Amino acid sequence: MTTRRLVQDKMLAMRRLEPSPRIVWLSNETPDREGGGGQRRQYFQIRALLSAGVDVRVASLVSTQHHTSLREMVRVERFGPADRRGRFHDPALDRFLSAERADGAVVAHVESVPNVRGALAKHRLPWLLDFQNVNSRWYLARGKRHSAVAWMRRERAALRWAATATACSDEERCALLAVSAGAHVEVVGNGIAPEEWPETALQERRRPDIAVASSWTHEPNRDGARWLAREVWPTIRSAVPEARLLLAGPGAPPRLALETAGIEHLGRVDDLASLMGSVRVSVVPIVKGIGARVKFGEALASGAAVVSTSTGAEGFDAAGCFVTADDPTSFAGACIDLLRAPDRAAALGRAGREVAFGRYTWEQRCDPLVQWVRESTHSS
Repeated sequence: MTTRRLVQDKMLAMRRLEPSPRIVWLSNETPDREGGGGQRRQYFQIRALLSAGVDVRVASLVSTQHHTSLREMVRVERFGPADRRGRFHDPALDRFLSAERADGAVVAHVESVPNVRGALAKHRLPWLLDFQNVNSRWYLARGKRHSAVAWMRRERAALRWAATATACSDEERCALLAVSAGAHVEVVGNGIAPEEWPETALQERRRPDIAVASSWTHEPNRDGARWLAREVWPTIRSAVPEARLLLAGPGAPPRLALETAGIEHLGRVDDLASLMGSVRVSVVPIVKGIGARVKFGEALASGAAVVSTSTGAEGFDAAGCFVTADDPTSFAGACIDLLRAPDRAAALGRAGREVAFGRYTWEQRCDPLVQWVRESTHSS
């Protein structure tokens, strides 16, 4: 046996003897595999930590959000209910932190910070703040400067209190650094779960349909649906009359979309992979947004040809594997070309799927999060 192999075996044995790092995951919303984008992001981040050998315990606010999928993985505590300002002051959180004796914490969403900062300071726990969205950036994009400034103050304070922070794209990271130049912010992008997109869901002959999967309670998604229905879909419908635009996901899309001929609302779909695996084109029509779209990576994984705005593809580097179109004419034209060219659409879909599986699994994307937990545990 070589010296190198002996050293490797010794290091492996030492790691086995070391106790697993333990963190508490704190959030206003409930991580959920079946939930919206932010809930899914948290669920898969927690799963990635568990896969890396981290012991995770979760505490979230009492709400109507489900925690069934989460309880299959970890212990979950619920606190609240929240008061009218969305905060809770439950002494059980202090008891929870005392009992868990964690090495550190992850706080999901800046909105969660007021609820947990005092307890974390009392227990002297280093904590990472994960920004699903940089809200000041969203309000600036909408021209609401007063709201943007208020969010900047909150984000700046939260960055000062946290040991480190993560954002879901380079653009979001830059927005946070503009708020607080000295902050330490890394990118933890959104990803895909390969097992959710099996090869068996892909149909060889796809229908000349377009699909978009989103949570329709999220305002950037609703803005995108209005833009699609008002400015893009009529051109597509005129050129390809047999095509349908299928809207999948929880919540009600804007009335304009529901009342437009050729657009069908499917609601929450039990088997999203099979739906997306049957259509020729998947679109991500985000015109104003924050964060990185969970649904963009999943559109790539579906094997459908993807047409997206630049904003919709934020946080992903998949050049050549999808079509970028930012104005209504080019967006409609790209969809029409792909609907009329099934072979080209299939080739683009295969390329996108390969990129999604090769670069953008949740385990790959969550590596900076895992590294912070290991480093903060080692130093504690």
